[in-house]
Amino acid sequence: MLSLCLYCHKVSGQTVIHGFAPDHINKVVTINKYTDYFTRHYKNIETTTVDSTGHFTFNINSDKSFPAYIDIENKYGLLYIDPETDKYNIYFPLVDKKKHPDLIKSHAELLFKNLPENDLNNLILDFNYRLDSFLYGDTSSLVRMASHGQDFKDSLDKFKDSLLPLYLPIKNEYLHNYIRYSIAQIELLSKHEEISKLKLNTYKFFFHQMPVLYDNDAYMIFFNQFYKDYFKNSMFVDAEKIKFTINNHNSLSKLNELLSADFFLKDKRIRELVIIRSLGEEFYNYDYIPNNIISILLEINKNSEFEEHKNIALEIIEATTNLQPGTIAPSFSLNNQDEKTVTLESLNGKHTYINFFSSSNPQCLLEMEVIDKLEKKYYRKVNFLSICIDKDVQDYSYYINNHKNFKWPICYFNGNINIINDYKVLNTPKYILINPDGSINQAPAYTPLPNGISESIEHTFFNIQKRNNKERPFKIGGKN
Repeated sequence: MLSLCLYCHKVSGQTVIHGFAPDHINKVVTINKYTDYFTRHYKNIETTTVDSTGHFTFNINSDKSFPAYIDIENKYGLLYIDPETDKYNIYFPLVDKKKHPDLIKSHAELLFKNLPENDLNNLILDFNYRLDSFLYGDTSSLVRMASHGQDFKDSLDKFKDSLLPLYLPIKNEYLHNYIRYSIAQIELLSKHEEISKLKLNTYKFFFHQMPVLYDNDAYMIFFNQFYKDYFKNSMFVDAEKIKFTINNHNSLSKLNELLSADFFLKDKRIRELVIIRSLGEEFYNYDYIPNNIISILLEINKNSEFEEHKNIALEIIEATTNLQPGTIAPSFSLNNQDEKTVTLESLNGKHTYINFFSSSNPQCLLEMEVIDKLEKKYYRKVNFLSICIDKDVQDYSYYINNHKNFKWPICYFNGNINIINDYKVLNTPKYILINPDGSINQAPAYTPLPNGISESIEHTFFNIQKRNNKERPFKIGGKN
């Protein structure tokens, strides 16, 4: 087993990131970290704009290392913040020219200038290169990798021994744990011994009496690998008993009591973290009562002795209930065609029909014409809001200039990928209907045109108008 000493050598202070992204002038750029490695939700650290020369700057205060993600439009680049490095100079690469952005984020390989030799990014890149060479370097490596037998174990042991003189002298706790748990991910795939014995040895070496490393990506990837589908796959507790406890008792204490019999869950911190993760996994499983899952997560959020778990439980709740009818719609702030700010809150008081569109999509263009007719008919009872996700603002401007007859707010997303993620826009056109109080009514909402499977949104608008007219009192002798 690889045995690297753990050092706690930290230098507090400010890290400055100077970025150059010439292909993203005037675009929003954010630096973020994961709130957790279950939902992979972002927590924004800082937001700025790429200036007219293609430059941007972030100032990060942290006394410990963590992986950060720099996002511009649909691209993200990984940067490990090393508190011992006071300045980074990075280049954010060019992207493919498209009329509209990819709606799923893709990775961009950041380029570093004058990176210190012992910076965490350099060291992890160096280790990953060695690991890739070991796993995939030649034909014999691929054969060993495929078999995962004794030959693979022996070669892995030799590889681990070769790492010791390279990285042991380096006093970097994050690096040592990154290497340790990257190796663990590979060892768990080994087939040189039966799975129960392998998992037992793996648990003893990598989890027993070891700290939970919430911000170390290699640790959390390994944690997810080891405890995947755990309510189904526990070697010590029957899955039916777990299901019965959640569905019939709806009790965190009883679930804790049941799972404490599991050897791999003896540690109460790990046990509760596995409970949180597994409840999120099973939320959409018809064998479980979803309201009970949310109830137990809320109990953890309120009463856990571990602050990290309170936050992660809340993230799981938000992830599983996001855009569900009755939940609060994600907030936003955008500029419309008249340069006026439009927020979700400013639309409260009436139903709001939101559509995401691209000016290069024929179906979007057709349905925008239908929305124009619907807006003229129902504007007294329904707000209309269109959000253009064209890659270039010039395309948006061209569309606006050629459709000045459209009177409802038409906003440009300006590269802010957060609104795309918040509303789960995987393609265009996409429609959302929001209630007057800001909660979700339909997501996705009916389209302006019937699609052969479902009715059009006009039927919903007609019912809204009819209901509102019934609620309006009739004035005798007055104008109605």
